Amino acid sequence: MVEFKGLTVIYNRGLDNQRVALEGVDTEIMDGQFITIVGPNGAGKSTLLKVILGEVQPTEGLYLIDGKTMNSMKPHKLARFIGRVYQDPNTGIFPALTIAENLIIASKKGGRPFKFSKVKEEAISLLANLGLGLETRLKTKAGELSGGQKQSLAMVMAILSRPRLLLLDEHTAALDPVSAQKVMELTERINREYDVTIIMITHNMDFAGSYGERLLRLIDGRVAHDGLRELTPKAMAALC
Repeated sequence: MVEFKGLTVIYNRGLDNQRVALEGVDTEIMDGQFITIVGPNGAGKSTLLKVILGEVQPTEGLYLIDGKTMNSMKPHKLARFIGRVYQDPNTGIFPALTIAENLIIASKKGGRPFKFSKVKEEAISLLANLGLGLETRLKTKAGELSGGQKQSLAMVMAILSRPRLLLLDEHTAALDPVSAQKVMELTERINREYDVTIIMITHNMDFAGSYGERLLRLIDGRVAHDGLRELTPKAMAALC
């Protein structure tokens, strides 16, 4: 379980350009939960992910996992059990390497035994379910793939190391509608079949209203809404 207690992040504290990115955030994210985070630009969404990843230290308050304080945990240690997929499809892959080589590297993350043969069938199954033909192109360099194919590969790579948390930072924003839909379907499948906790940031309110079981809205660094996703279209539009 991930917990935030009075979480506050102030950039440039005490200076003329001081900015409060998060203020008094209190919430719990249960194991296996799929939570969607929405809010306008500058609301604190990306800062919250950076705190989870250890890239930003809280100014005040606590960040805990299973009751243990993570405030000062180094990013490389947190990365052992946290997967991340970025907005840019090129960021989560190694473009100069083949699909197979990318998968081999991903299978090693988190201290897993370096035996790709044990997860190869699993990886190919995930790729095949996308309907993009990637399972037959394992010797193709990742840099030659389309944006949707790259992001799909990044999703498969992120789950092979069995992370406890999977952070999705606008992971469909750079994709065409068809590719974005396929990636979201894969996201839902990963949450369901792997029981991994997913925290997804999105500006796509259709996806926010269709995926995940819980919706968190941030505005000006504060939690403005936190509850089950079941909202009317009018209520969803109000969260934009």
